[in-house]
Amino acid sequence: MNTDMPVTRVDFAAFDFETTGLHSASDRIVEFGAIRFCGSEITAEFNKLVNPGIPIGAEAGAVSGIADADVIGAPSVDSVLPSFIEFFGDRVLMAHNAPFDLGFLRAAVHSAGLPGIRNLVIDTQLLAMRAFPKRKSYALQNLATELDLPRNRAHRAKDDAELCMRLFLASVEALSFMGDLPLSEVLTGPQTR
Repeated sequence: MNTDMPVTRVDFAAFDFETTGLHSASDRIVEFGAIRFCGSEITAEFNKLVNPGIPIGAEAGAVSGIADADVIGAPSVDSVLPSFIEFFGDRVLMAHNAPFDLGFLRAAVHSAGLPGIRNLVIDTQLLAMRAFPKRKSYALQNLATELDLPRNRAHRAKDDAELCMRLFLASVEALSFMGDLPLSEVLTGPQTR
């Protein structure tokens, strides 16, 4: 991909997972959420509850509002993963605190025996640190409040993916005082493995 391309012309896929807990080695995805966008236009959405095959931790359930009963009849992570990967294709991936979500994506891909993902990555948490220095917190919901970003339900995968997109756009606007930013200026993570 040409990293000199202006970000306003790049196709992105912002994504987020709700999970059974915080550890990608032992916990699992319970909700996939993603949006594809170019500029400020959302071009497609992906949202799917899945059965993780293990209980949802009490703390994780309290945050997301997703309970075991909500996913009992849902498809497995492995059965949804190929359509999720197809949804984002070769687009630049974006997540808030990307190492967390990428850890779960890598674990799911490995568990399913699928090839590794090699997309370029943007971590909106790191980007926001550059765009909005000296904030007390760089948690997605706190930044949304401080920057007055429109939002839906917090801690639901698709809604957080859309909020991630809005934070990205606000960060780009704050950093682009010299005109369009090239993609190379906002890439914050290496390719996934």
